[in-house]
Amino acid sequence: MTLSPSSVSVLLLAALLSGACAFVQPQFRVVSIGGAAGPQTSHLMSPDDDTPDTDEIDPNSLGDWRAFRMNLSNTGLSSSSATSVDGIDLEDTPAVASVATSTSQSAARPKSVSKKNEELLNAQNAALAEEYLNGVWAHEAAVPEVGGLVCRLPLEAEIYRNPHSAIHQKLQSLLDSDDYDRTESPIPDSLSSAASTGGAASADVSAQGTISRSSEDSACEDDDASPLTPSFAKTVFWYRGAEKLLKEELLKITSNANTNGRIEANDLDDASLELLQMYMQHQATWQEVCLVIEKDEKTGCSKTVTINRPMAFKLSESMGRLVLMGAYQAEKGGGAVNKQESNGVETQNVVKFLGAFENQCGVYVGGPDDMDQPAVMVHGIDDLPGAVEVSPGTGIYTGGLEAAMDGVLAGKYKPLDFRFFIGHTKYEGAKLDEAVRLGQYQPVACSRPLVLKQCIQLPKPLWHEVLEFCGGELKEISKLELAKRDDLQ
Repeated sequence: MTLSPSSVSVLLLAALLSGACAFVQPQFRVVSIGGAAGPQTSHLMSPDDDTPDTDEIDPNSLGDWRAFRMNLSNTGLSSSSATSVDGIDLEDTPAVASVATSTSQSAARPKSVSKKNEELLNAQNAALAEEYLNGVWAHEAAVPEVGGLVCRLPLEAEIYRNPHSAIHQKLQSLLDSDDYDRTESPIPDSLSSAASTGGAASADVSAQGTISRSSEDSACEDDDASPLTPSFAKTVFWYRGAEKLLKEELLKITSNANTNGRIEANDLDDASLELLQMYMQHQATWQEVCLVIEKDEKTGCSKTVTINRPMAFKLSESMGRLVLMGAYQAEKGGGAVNKQESNGVETQNVVKFLGAFENQCGVYVGGPDDMDQPAVMVHGIDDLPGAVEVSPGTGIYTGGLEAAMDGVLAGKYKPLDFRFFIGHTKYEGAKLDEAVRLGQYQPVACSRPLVLKQCIQLPKPLWHEVLEFCGGELKEISKLELAKRDDLQ
């Protein structure tokens, strides 16, 4: 007998909660039968029986598990309104009751963070804007997942989250010291003087550093009348400590520069060299938001494209060739090799591509690897011939360029329905998971409008938009980073 969706929800609930706490001993376990090349079917097995039953779980009945997880995270499990789910008594299950209580008490995530961003999206893609307004969401994830995002964290957060670095140990000592507690104000003047510090893109930064937001962007914040919450105070406390320590350590490093302004690595101790490497890596990846398009669960190898590094909004002939065919000149075998159209068909494709996208095209630097290869096209059109969904249920697709060109020329699609990424970033041997553990990146699960929307002169940068939708500590980090900037008017 096929399991009902309500029974499946209990299994999913158990899987979600088991990562955070010890769940009740299950009476059955789910196993998958079938290889990677064949269909995957699931069966229920008793703990004392290695023979699978004939009951199957229809993968299609699971729906979009990301949306399910988001709904679970937003609504929580309130014991006051529901004491059991499908026969499981939540009150008699301490682990579940604890998670349910903490979830129900968590603050709701914002539903809107920038009216100006919404207006711009509506002008670019009305259908995607409607989807955005009717249910955009984002929340933290434990690990990077295909179809999800990874967001580069500030260096202050990396220092705080990475327990293996020498500067983290210094930070902990600083935060634990009585001197820091006495001399540092928990809430900096630039934040405490503002009525609300949600970090609108139209924030005005005065000479005194006070942030004031326009009523337009204030209206789209959630109803936190004051930022002086324990969570906010804690975040500000460690962030300002890391910021203070970082300035001191970098000043110490630069003091070792010779008369030519060069810093010799041999003159630095291990801790300073480690920090310098962290600083340089952070500078190269500052506030990047990356879409995970591939991940091998066995080897850990991953591939991402950075979605907030715009390169061009229109196409010249040379840019069109770069997007469509790859670099005109590429390094192969130690020498430069010129790429030429080998036949008339390729020349016709270039002309056709320019006809469709010449006047309006979203081209982005996707990453440093394979930048000489043709661009990756990302979109949200499920019935586009040749398109492949990056992960089931995400609604995010790659491929189908020929049909995209035909559709734009015929007026069926708009050029900004598609995004082109030149290059990507490869992570070998679980390096992306390692970067998450070291506090460099934060995995984020999100609805597809945040991935598919163009990042063309956004009033509020995408990095801030995503982190604010996540809420919690990430939202507070976004506020602190936004307070440093005076270029977002």
